[in-house]
Amino acid sequence: MTIKESIEAVKDFEFASDASLERIIFHIVGPDFEAPKILLEVDDPGTFSDFFIARLKETLKGTAYFFSEDAWVKAQVAEALTSEHAFVDVSERLAIEFQKLYASDKRLAPGVIMLLQVRSGSDIYGAIIKYDDMSVVSYKTEEVSAGKVKPILSQFLNNFVQDKKAVQKSVLINSIGSGASRIICIDRSGAHGDLTDKFKDYLQVHREFTTEMLTERLVEALIDVGKAHAELIPVEIRKKLTASVNQAVRDVVDFDPENPGKLLAAAFGEAHANVEVQKSFESALRKKKISNEKFLISTKSLKIASSKVKQTFEGIRVIYNKKHEDEEFISFSVEGGKKIIKIITDDYVVDDDE
Repeated sequence: MTIKESIEAVKDFEFASDASLERIIFHIVGPDFEAPKILLEVDDPGTFSDFFIARLKETLKGTAYFFSEDAWVKAQVAEALTSEHAFVDVSERLAIEFQKLYASDKRLAPGVIMLLQVRSGSDIYGAIIKYDDMSVVSYKTEEVSAGKVKPILSQFLNNFVQDKKAVQKSVLINSIGSGASRIICIDRSGAHGDLTDKFKDYLQVHREFTTEMLTERLVEALIDVGKAHAELIPVEIRKKLTASVNQAVRDVVDFDPENPGKLLAAAFGEAHANVEVQKSFESALRKKKISNEKFLISTKSLKIASSKVKQTFEGIRVIYNKKHEDEEFISFSVEGGKKIIKIITDDYVVDDDE
C-alpha cells in the first residue's frame, strides 16, 4: 500500500450512528498467573453495546499503525471475524500470548484482555482491549429513622469503569476489505503516541508515519494557517513566517493535537488566541491526516536556513547568511527612524544590468 493509499484508508475507520457490539469475550491476565484464566463468551453483548462503543470511539483518536505482512495477530483476528466458531478459540490464543508479556514488562497491571466484534453499517471491526483492574467505591442510600438517609459504601475491584485511563491498551482492526493491514491503537504506557516495544512486538506492527513525516506535515499545516490568516499574524512573525514556524516546532519538543496552545502561541504570538486561527489549524491537521497523531518532533526534519533574506520597501533584496554577519561583511542598524544596511566587500563578482 502506498502512502497516498494509506492516507485515504483513514476514512475506513469510522463508526456509524448505529454501531453495535455483536460479540465480546475476555480472559483474566496478570503478573501472578502462569496462564490466563479463561472465561466463557458474554451471552448478551448488546446490553453493554453503548458502553464499549464509547470506549472504542476513544480508540479512533489513536495512532495509526500497519501490521507486518505475516503478523500473527492480524491472521488471528481475521479468522475470528470470518468464522463464527473461531471467535472463542482466537480470544484464548490472544490471551495466552498476551500473558507472556508479564514476564518482561513490569508496567503491566492485572486486568483482562478482550476480543470484541463490532458492526458499523456494512463494516465489521475487530478490537483488542487490555482493561486494567481499578478499585472503585460505590454507594447506595438507606432511609433510617426521622427521615434521615444513611449512605452505605461498597468497594469493587473487578469492574469496567468509564475512565479512559482504565483502557490501558486498545486496538481497532478492520480486517474485512482493502484496509486489512491498517489499525488504530492507543497504549497509555507508551510515549508520544507510540506503542511500548513489547506490545508492538506482540502485534507485529509499525507506525504509519515516521516522526520525520509527521514533523514535516505539522510545519506545512502551520505555514498554511499563517498564510491564510496573514492579517491576524503580528508583522514581525509574518515577515519571517517559515523561520518562526520551524523554531516554534523545534521549541515544543513533542506535539499533542489535543493541547496545541503552546505551539500556536510560539508560532503566531498573540494571534494564537483567535478562534478562527484555532479552527483553521484543526482543519489543516485533518487535511494533513495528522489530527490524532501525538509524536516527538524530529529536529532533522526542520529546515535550518542556510541563508537569510531581507527585502526593503523599495524592492531591494539582500541574501546573506550568519557567517556574513559574524565576520561583519554585512550589518544592520537604525538611524533617524531609517533602517541602514551596510555591506563591506573586496570586489563585486557581478556588476551588470538585468
